[in-house]
Amino acid sequence: MLILNIETQRENLYARLEGKLTRKETYQLEHYVIPYIKKNKIKNFICDCKDLRKIDLEGKHALLKTKVVLKKQKGTFLLCDVKESIKKELLGYRMRIQ
Repeated sequence: MLILNIETQRENLYARLEGKLTRKETYQLEHYVIPYIKKNKIKNFICDCKDLRKIDLEGKHALLKTKVVLKKQKGTFLLCDVKESIKKELLGYRMRIQ
């Protein structure tokens, strides 16, 4: 189960992910967050992954789709507080991790 807390400030979108980002949970990113980013012309997406416990291939692709949408809008995508186990899985995806 994924709990997604979202907060907007001007052109910034802050999200906090809790739980697992697996195939079933990518629906929230692909059908709510990505259209919201497109509609409101969000420039920066900062995602706090401190409480994210697991990510699978579909979850990685959902994050990558979000990054691509932001890149098209000349925005930035940032993952914060990523655990080492998840960070290793995201190495080949060229995501900015802090």
